[in-house]
Amino acid sequence: MKFLHAADLHLDTPFQGLDALPEMWQHRLTAAPFTALQRLVDLAITEQVDFVLLVGDLFDQQAQSVPAQAALMAALDQLAAEQIPVILSFGNHDFQPDVTTWHFPANVHVFDAQVTTVELTTKQQQRVAITGFSYDQRWVTTPKVQDFPLKRTGVDYQIGMLHGQVGTSGDHYAPFAVSDLLAKHYDYWALGHIHQRQTLNAMPPVMYPGNLQGRYRDELGAKGALLVTSQGDQLVPEFKPLAPLVWTNWTPELSGQLDRPTLLTQLSAQLQARPVTVPELVVITLPATLTLTPTAELALTQGALLAQLQQQAPATSWPVTLQLAATDTTSDLFGMDTAIWQQAGETTVTTEKIAALADHLLDEPFLNQTLLEATTPEQWQQQVLRLLQDHYHLTLQGGDSDAN
Repeated sequence: MKFLHAADLHLDTPFQGLDALPEMWQHRLTAAPFTALQRLVDLAITEQVDFVLLVGDLFDQQAQSVPAQAALMAALDQLAAEQIPVILSFGNHDFQPDVTTWHFPANVHVFDAQVTTVELTTKQQQRVAITGFSYDQRWVTTPKVQDFPLKRTGVDYQIGMLHGQVGTSGDHYAPFAVSDLLAKHYDYWALGHIHQRQTLNAMPPVMYPGNLQGRYRDELGAKGALLVTSQGDQLVPEFKPLAPLVWTNWTPELSGQLDRPTLLTQLSAQLQARPVTVPELVVITLPATLTLTPTAELALTQGALLAQLQQQAPATSWPVTLQLAATDTTSDLFGMDTAIWQQAGETTVTTEKIAALADHLLDEPFLNQTLLEATTPEQWQQQVLRLLQDHYHLTLQGGDSDAN
């Protein structure tokens, strides 16, 4: 048996900051999610998989554009023509109060808000039970895993589809504990929602495939789907990269004191020499140990150095930002060390307080979209600490200027 596990296609992603990109790169980025979807279909056909699992957030929003709907339907029609079943669910981004309003091809089974099980038979006459559900509202705070039945008797494999994350009752995204998943005795758990590829348990596999295409600078590296193959009585996943464009963090090898011409020459040479197999948008961070002459530092902070580097960039790599690595300044903030700052963040920025604040902010369209992202409390804590640090330094600078 062989199947594909994909999640978080996020068709209709509202890419931001496109105006700063050349037209060619704008086109590459906006077309990337659709290209990745087509590559998923091509892979399913080439591998002649028995079925395809799409685990939530097929679209970036509850309401979809015509092109996004057309792209998904075309992909499903292609798989239908090859007699490849598709089992799909909706997630927190594209939640659907009534899935019956959708008219999918006959090869598609879509889960509704209730946990249910569909059974299919492969070409090799293996019986497979697949259990899952769709979001019918933005947040699912109950642990839906409690509604998943134990593995069926008489089937060769049972698979669970769950768009959610590790957590406790009251968390927003169908919280679960890995131990609760394992207690069901399924052969494979196909997860969605977290955009970073992760293995929560090796055998039986409890897997996040990550999203199909990185959307922002923090969704780094190769993106794609998992090709899962039966080997004996086990199901073994293999990552298949499908994204036509990747985001990359890169720190060049630079040292000593450099003036502007030397820095530009070395940056350009190293960027040109990097082996690149997939077109990439590059976030460049200069080493913190690097010393710049005043003219080089001015060119860096004003963006002139980045503009020059972009003019010399290879066709496969586009530098989107150029920055100097930040030094750790938390040790002397308000006379407190890093540990105290971290403790303050963990106490102040909690899941409950984030949720309470979100309830009042979701009326703002931009914040509504931002707060739907799968941001962990730890990531929120770090962002708040950075904002506090920036505010503190700006306050000091302002006080100094007033004194002068």
